[in-house]
Amino acid sequence: MLVREGERVEPGQPLVLLEAGDLPAQRLQAEGQLLQAQATLDKLQGQGSRRGTGSLAEQVTRARAELTAAQVALDKAQLDARRARTLFQQQVNTRAELDTAEATLRQARAERDARRSRLQELEQGTDADVRAQQGQVEAARGRLEAIDVALGELTIRAPVAARVESLDLRPGDLLPANATAATLVEDEQLYVRIYVPETHLGRLRPGSEVPVRVDSFPDRSFTGVVETIASQGEYTPRNLQTPDERASQVFATRIGLRDDGLRLLRAGMAAYVTVPK
Repeated sequence: MLVREGERVEPGQPLVLLEAGDLPAQRLQAEGQLLQAQATLDKLQGQGSRRGTGSLAEQVTRARAELTAAQVALDKAQLDARRARTLFQQQVNTRAELDTAEATLRQARAERDARRSRLQELEQGTDADVRAQQGQVEAARGRLEAIDVALGELTIRAPVAARVESLDLRPGDLLPANATAATLVEDEQLYVRIYVPETHLGRLRPGSEVPVRVDSFPDRSFTGVVETIASQGEYTPRNLQTPDERASQVFATRIGLRDDGLRLLRAGMAAYVTVPK
């Protein structure tokens, strides 16, 4: 835990570090595979192509089977990436899950391309060891990239400048997927939501200033600015008015706070806004 509740944080500042588990070991293994694949490629490029094992027909049959398996893996990776992108846009998935799915897709595409290249060369009766090995190098590089993405997501960072509102984690806690690690409050985003009756709607317009009062500071008012007024009316929320008054059409209006209001007021306070006559 790198910050405490109430602290101010800057964009990109680390908040929480997650344990890496076996990811460093996986990275070492992937890095070794990449080095091995690159060394084999360098050797092939230096010595020229060498003859593969088995007859050419056997190699073609085996290459076709490998290409089919690689294409199936690519199709699944494309579906997973498309689903992850949709869930991320719907704010269901995290960026880490989207990055992992896209890295897996790149790896699967590189593997498919390598298998396709190998098959094409064999079908033409040409030794394709060099090109196939190039595909192996790209596939190994893709695996390493996917692990690096996962390692980078172990550090949870502040997306914007804000204040840490709540941070319920402690060292050793388990953080489930899609769970909230910390709650941040952006000072510039503090606002009051009011519901203006249709009969009073003409008294407000975006940009106009209105006084905002709260019970915590009974002797002073804070400056609020009308930011948006809903274009469509609705019924007053049930928890704000009496049953008779709930039948009235109202328009949700957002009042942004300025100056001392941003510094002294807190999210969740009940506020009163006076609409000018």
